[in-house]
Amino acid sequence: MSGAPTAARVPSEVDVVVIGAGVTGASIGYQLARHSDLRVAIVDARAPVGGISGRTFGQIRQHYSNELMVRIAQRGFHCIQNWSTEVGVGDPGYARFGYMLLVVEDQLDGLRYNIDLGRSLGVDTRFVVASEITDVEPLVNADGLAGGAYEPEGGYIDVTKMVLSWLAAATAAGATVLAPVAVEEIMTSGGAVTGISTAAGEIRAPTVVAATGAWARDLLDPLGVEVPVERRRLDMAVLSQDAGARALGTCITDGNSNLVIRPDMGRHIVAAAYPPEMPAVIDPLADASAADHAAHDVRLKAAIAERLPSLTVASTVSTTSGAYDVSPDYHPILGWAREIAPVDGLYLAVGLSGHGLKLSPALGEIVAADVLNVNQVGNAPPIDTSALRPSRFADGDLMHLSYGPSARA
Repeated sequence: MSGAPTAARVPSEVDVVVIGAGVTGASIGYQLARHSDLRVAIVDARAPVGGISGRTFGQIRQHYSNELMVRIAQRGFHCIQNWSTEVGVGDPGYARFGYMLLVVEDQLDGLRYNIDLGRSLGVDTRFVVASEITDVEPLVNADGLAGGAYEPEGGYIDVTKMVLSWLAAATAAGATVLAPVAVEEIMTSGGAVTGISTAAGEIRAPTVVAATGAWARDLLDPLGVEVPVERRRLDMAVLSQDAGARALGTCITDGNSNLVIRPDMGRHIVAAAYPPEMPAVIDPLADASAADHAAHDVRLKAAIAERLPSLTVASTVSTTSGAYDVSPDYHPILGWAREIAPVDGLYLAVGLSGHGLKLSPALGEIVAADVLNVNQVGNAPPIDTSALRPSRFADGDLMHLSYGPSARA
């Protein structure tokens, strides 16, 4: 799948095009190919895992503010933990370290609500007081904390492994993966999708799934499909602990300093310190400026000094940035575009707001079932996601957020 495909390798006609070969598009394409005989093409402007999926945090959890998101995350965990039977190719690189969300007093009610919600749905999660927090992770400074939520099954995944495994399984099931091939336009005629125009030629198709991440509006706006998503930048750093230092052993989100940090291979740590508002991004291909990285470094060091003071001596190995497509309620937008614009055959899987890793295994099943039902193939979606419909913003029916608008959702 490396190297630009020639025009001869681009099919002239398929049944379904999935735009995007990242963590969401790869999952959808695999499920479509697995559950049908439809001709499926997965198309991306960059090589597999070349977008935000390859530069993302990798952390997974089941702590969410509403039942729907918990159920989607649970189904995703089931897939990750049973990869050999659910996918049968490759490995998601799941590393179980546990996940702990730490809060101060004014966030305590939301935390307890989410813990009770998760427990009622079967999530292995519990409330931990300050002394228990340090039992779980001795490196944490619990001063000023009101408590935390702890999930033993939390951890992180190797996104590259997971995406490439899905794409390999999709190819084995008959799908065509075209990457890097840039999609220039979603073509329509008479209010219906007719295919896509790419740098390597046109592909005719009656159904297109937009799983394009930060590029969503570039392709949707010309069709009059106005989705309320914005490109926002997340800055991340890889740190290295000193040899012999006590290793970080837990994935942590600190609700006070907005620090998100997790172990990585060897002595490495991956960390991000969110600003009060994620910066807007004009060009999703461009990295952050040196000044942006320097500002993130200042935030990160301050957050680590507050919450994990023994890690202040960790050295920065590298910094990177990625562009997320963020919706107003930090939840995905799933459904047919005809809900918000007169375009038949266009399915939206956008506005993941950084939750793609945790949700994508289940989202692939859900979106594929929706698409296959239109083609009179397959069963109903495993989870009712009508609450994530594209029209919910116009309806004033946004998803519940226990902590307010933020990537924690």
